[in-house]
Amino acid sequence: MSKQKQYPELRSIFDKNREVVKMLKAEKQIDQNELFFRAVYSKLGRKIAETKDNPSMSSFTSVINGRYQVCDPDSITITWHHNSNEQKLFEQTFTISKEKEYGQGEENGEAKNKGLNGFQGFGEAEVNQIVEKRLTDLRRVEDYERMKEEHQSLHQKIKDLQQTNEELEKDKAAKETTESYMRIIGMALPGLSKFFGGASLLSMLAGTDEEPESKSLAAAKNTGDERMEMIQLLSEFMTNDLNEQEVATVYMLFMEIQKDKSQLQHLLNQLTKGNPNATTLQK
Repeated sequence: MSKQKQYPELRSIFDKNREVVKMLKAEKQIDQNELFFRAVYSKLGRKIAETKDNPSMSSFTSVINGRYQVCDPDSITITWHHNSNEQKLFEQTFTISKEKEYGQGEENGEAKNKGLNGFQGFGEAEVNQIVEKRLTDLRRVEDYERMKEEHQSLHQKIKDLQQTNEELEKDKAAKETTESYMRIIGMALPGLSKFFGGASLLSMLAGTDEEPESKSLAAAKNTGDERMEMIQLLSEFMTNDLNEQEVATVYMLFMEIQKDKSQLQHLLNQLTKGNPNATTLQK
């Protein structure tokens, strides 16, 4: 007759050991060879003995039976540990009754007798249900963390898109303002064209309307470039530096000069009065 059969009141301890080993293997990927246990034997609320040298799980039955035979305790507290760092992974206290087979335990070191007489541990189906529930809970936690990261990523993308949209709205408003200026400038360009009349920068400053016929084609091209450069500078000035009212004012000024070009010299004299280096426009 085996020792386990000699002490049927210890059956719940051996059943629980199998459950704990199976649970740790499923949840923490810990093999039986990576575990050891400790047992504290008590009687009338006082510790009377405990295991030594951290016995392996393969000796669980023989160690418990042997020390139980010597000590005759009324309760046994079992703790399961990891070999590498001696971390306590699980704990349960069993109350022993020789009259009937039963086991009583509380996790986390709480030894309370709740009167579960006849308790003989969980069956394989019940253990599988417990393990499956634990695994399901772990999967839910992983899904929650994944969804949380996705939510944060989407929230950041929304913020980036909102910022991009604001920048586009600003660009759109700037474009509409520029187009408004350009419409005013478009109305002013015919007067500017007539005002310059094809004269180059040098000829306008010298007061001559035509270039000498002896100038080469390259010189004529340069003159045209100067004329276009001046028009571009005036256009950029009116676009970038003047508001709508100022652009309209300049336009009206050009219209008046177009009617009487003699006013151009008068305006220049007024603007450069007191400046000895001022250029005089000749008729």
